[in-house]
Amino acid sequence: MVSYETKYTFIAQQNQMIRDWVEYCCVPDQQFESGTISSVYYDAPTLNLYKEKRNGDYIKSKLRLRWYCDLETIDLDTDVNCYLELKRKYGTTRQKERLCLSLSAKILAFDLFNNEVITDLPSRADELMYLPTRALKPMALIQYHRSRYIDPQSGSRFAIDTGIRCTQVNSDYISVLPPVNLGVGVLEVKGKQTELPASLKPISAYLTKEAFSKYGQCLEHLMIPLRRRI
Repeated sequence: MVSYETKYTFIAQQNQMIRDWVEYCCVPDQQFESGTISSVYYDAPTLNLYKEKRNGDYIKSKLRLRWYCDLETIDLDTDVNCYLELKRKYGTTRQKERLCLSLSAKILAFDLFNNEVITDLPSRADELMYLPTRALKPMALIQYHRSRYIDPQSGSRFAIDTGIRCTQVNSDYISVLPPVNLGVGVLEVKGKQTELPASLKPISAYLTKEAFSKYGQCLEHLMIPLRRRI
């Protein structure tokens, strides 16, 4: 599926105001419940996929393993529905492919970066029509809370992401220890247009349009001192 994905950031202190307005003008997405999202991002040992984002490349790729439940609230002997997800961006146009998997909660809860099941998943990237030029390793676990809405006026889908944090990293390649908590929220707009929908115009002063990457920002905070960030 190809569509436009536009991101707007806002400072964490404005989260409730942004959420109140979106809940006023939109309806909750009944198909997808709100909840915690966890993603293991893959990258080359030289962090090429992170550099694509940092350098502002027109074509960018992400490979991640994602699940939609809080492991602390379930029996670790159960299996969890997961997705090996490839996301490509061509400017503001996105293309996403997913491979549905079922993995033990124990695998996801312990030793993410050394478990063979997790480390071998990039070998299945060809099933998503993706052939990485370098070997990919699990690099970082990023988690956040997402609430989803549908805009009746434009038909666009909105997602509000808050509590964005990196809780684990692969210490073989990233020497700085987490956690990292980003002090921003993200409002994602997915649909047929790239401009801010009319329903969001009243809160436009609090939104900053930018090509925001949770993986990129978390690595930025981990690896680059504040005074050197661009």
